[in-house]
Amino acid sequence: MQDQVRMKLHSRRAFLAAAAGLAACATPLRALAQPPIVNAPALLENEAGGYRVLPAGQAFCGGVIAAPGHEIVHALLAPWVPLRDAWTLIQAHLSAQKRSMQALCGMELRIPEQLTMQGFRDFNAPYIEQLRKHQLIIGNYSAVCRTNVAPATDKPKEPSLHAFSYSVPSKTKARTFCISGTADIDQRGRVVAEGDTSPAGMRMRLQHCIDATAERLAQLELNWKLTTHIDLCVTRDVDELIGELLMPALDGAGQRGVRLHNARPPIVGTEVELECRGALREIVVAG
Repeated sequence: MQDQVRMKLHSRRAFLAAAAGLAACATPLRALAQPPIVNAPALLENEAGGYRVLPAGQAFCGGVIAAPGHEIVHALLAPWVPLRDAWTLIQAHLSAQKRSMQALCGMELRIPEQLTMQGFRDFNAPYIEQLRKHQLIIGNYSAVCRTNVAPATDKPKEPSLHAFSYSVPSKTKARTFCISGTADIDQRGRVVAEGDTSPAGMRMRLQHCIDATAERLAQLELNWKLTTHIDLCVTRDVDELIGELLMPALDGAGQRGVRLHNARPPIVGTEVELECRGALREIVVAG
């Protein structure tokens, strides 16, 4: 793997401090929390995959950006495919594109119900093993973005794949990227406004997700204006908050719309998850 996927240091400052802090992300709740970082952590290079990685933890990274000469494609599945079968489907699709599994850079999952912390640990263990199997762990960090939510309606019978992203060779000069779903969990690993689903509590939760996503974009030297897809996962009534908080924050990207998913983040007690990407191509793959 070391010959195919090499870790390069793109920002020397604060690398050791960032790596030490991110090591706690092996614990799933810490993997969800993204503490504010004054100096962004060093990006990791997935040379075989054609993209660079903002590290976060073993289960998922903070975000990815296509390397020069590549672009990231977003693929929706119709219908969803059980996660246990999804790896084979992805591999077959990438092979048809003459791409290796190391080109995979994003996974969007749907699970039947929210999970306890132990349930989340149990869920992550085989998932991480799949990443290792396909050489999608760099050092001790996942190279793949992830969004993982529990739909409130049309629930899957088992964990399933809703969509995935991957890199392909391209002559485009546009910056294409994925940002992992950000849940309402703060820098200490605690649920924001825990137990509070009042309008004030939901405001705090959504604002946290907006701020944390904006920070990840900044760490990749990106901004909201470059996003083409913005997905909000929530089951509570937040119509007013979308207009008051989210749309102004998007800095014009809201003109392309916001996809609303009637779903919650994976941990019991969480209510909001926000994800975004910049992609020139979106396709539908038969499940």
